[in-house]
Amino acid sequence: MKSEKLKIHSTLHREPAPSLGRVGVGLFLLWTLIGVIGKIAFLTVYASIIEGISVRDWWDVVRHGLVLDVAIAGYLTMIPVLILIASLWTKHKLVEWVWKGYVAVTAFITALAYTANIALYGFWGFPLDNTPLLYIKTSPKDAMASVTTGQMIGAVIAIAVITVAIYLLFTKLIRIPKADEKKPVVKSVALLLFAALLIIPIRGGFGTGTNHTGTVYYSPNIRLCHAAVNPIFCFIESVTHEEKIKGRYVFMEDKEACEIANDMICSELRADSTGVLTLRGEKQPKNVVVIMLESFSKYIMTESGHVKGVTPNLDRYTEEGMYFTRFYANSFRTDRAMVSILSGFPAQPTMSLMDMPRKSTALPSIASAMGKDGYASTFYYGGDTNYSNMKSYLMGTGFQNVVSDVDFPKELHTGKWGVADGPVYERILKDITSADNTKKHLRVVMSESSHEPFDVPFKSEIKDPVLNSFFYADKCLGEFVEGMKKLPEWKNTLVLIVPDHLGAYPENIDNYAMWRYELPMIILGGQVSPQKIETIGCQTDIPATLLGLLGIKHGEFQFSKDILDDNAPHFAFFTFPDAMGMVSEENTVIYDNASKRTTLDEGSKKGYNLKKVQAYLQKLYDKIADL
Repeated sequence: MKSEKLKIHSTLHREPAPSLGRVGVGLFLLWTLIGVIGKIAFLTVYASIIEGISVRDWWDVVRHGLVLDVAIAGYLTMIPVLILIASLWTKHKLVEWVWKGYVAVTAFITALAYTANIALYGFWGFPLDNTPLLYIKTSPKDAMASVTTGQMIGAVIAIAVITVAIYLLFTKLIRIPKADEKKPVVKSVALLLFAALLIIPIRGGFGTGTNHTGTVYYSPNIRLCHAAVNPIFCFIESVTHEEKIKGRYVFMEDKEACEIANDMICSELRADSTGVLTLRGEKQPKNVVVIMLESFSKYIMTESGHVKGVTPNLDRYTEEGMYFTRFYANSFRTDRAMVSILSGFPAQPTMSLMDMPRKSTALPSIASAMGKDGYASTFYYGGDTNYSNMKSYLMGTGFQNVVSDVDFPKELHTGKWGVADGPVYERILKDITSADNTKKHLRVVMSESSHEPFDVPFKSEIKDPVLNSFFYADKCLGEFVEGMKKLPEWKNTLVLIVPDHLGAYPENIDNYAMWRYELPMIILGGQVSPQKIETIGCQTDIPATLLGLLGIKHGEFQFSKDILDDNAPHFAFFTFPDAMGMVSEENTVIYDNASKRTTLDEGSKKGYNLKKVQAYLQKLYDKIADL
């Protein structure tokens, strides 16, 4: 009888088995909560060095950073889902051991990441990435030399306490259910579907862009952006994108490379001179607009003779403004071209600097340089600025505002990439007319309608869908410029038009042919007279040339040369996958790094640019390593 009472008592106090759905969702929410707590801890430590921080900023950091917190939560919930599936089929204690072991390991990694992020930020000023690994790998003794014994003890204690806290939190609140003989197949399938759904937060939604560290960059105050970053995500991204930089390309002794490369640099502000356009002092325009045209090139312009009637507006503007007739692309991709155009920093053959936020945000930009001279700045793009870490680069290099697809009504999202060029130009025109015309403003727009799949909201008489999209993009460009001309602000406006790279047309693009890199660059404005500039230049020269026009110093743009300065060396440098080229009056050369051979060598002095282009690339990678 006594035994029966005990049996009844035990049954009455048995805890109900937790539902699988509650366990899975609970894990996801707990990991997300840890990410939020990490941000609050970061802000608690560093609020004193974040200028002008308010209570709203704390909320904004958590809100914007949540997208990476849920991404990491998705990753960390994946393996527990597999453990849950195993628990449906076996009662072996190994399942519970694996679960507790997983929690212990992930708790330790999480504690290590958040502690290192907070501890190192005060020294380095950027979120945790693979830098500690690089230092430990190359010189572990030196890496630890600057750490005091007290700091080391404090870090160990913090990691231990956080590890234990996370472990207890998960093992107490989350219990792995025992094997269930009822419908294990159905429940296993349901868990696999749940795991598949985790891809959504991991990826960052359904848009064309996926999650990057730069996804959470939202403020001109770079420290607030850093606070929003999830250090685990940032570390993983930097490790997976790691590439040998220092010494990646070595063609000669460093001394020789320096001597050659130094002769190719001229970053001083040119003096005013007769016959060369300058818009300085009272002539300095209040409105500066830089338009980057997606995939345009000389190849589709009427002057090339390949096609006619595709770019009537661009063709016309070559006769109305300052037309740079020997201008070249710096790369073959938008992310690399954008850094070249806005920061004057050359593209690389095997990597994209924009995908490395810590380095890309260390670059100068026309936004930061013009900002020092009193210009506000706004970047416009109809697509997703999270793509390829674009947003972190823009915000980190001085752009005060970024307008993207999320700032337009849903009904205007008519294409795969987002909002077509027309509504974007309309938004810029509206912003210009409503702005205070006594204040200076830089506006930069990246068009996107001429990007595949060419789903533009317009059909011309041109049957080819690719050329039709170019025609539409050119039409929108013309409507915008003509709209600007009608405004009283036009006399005080400067418009610079340049493509990012040749793309989409013709079909069979030859990276080793020079027409692949030939672009138009046009400067228009109320104070600009028609003029053809036949000096060789490329996209990296835009910052020095633009700032030189405005009378703004550009010494920090080491690789940018003022095309209008007779004292500067004039050449064009470009790269494509593991190859590079250089164009000057003497020689045009293309060198393939993979095969170690010259594929093109033309001009009055054959071979003249080979050592130059090699030294230039060698010192470029040295510079990147030091960023």
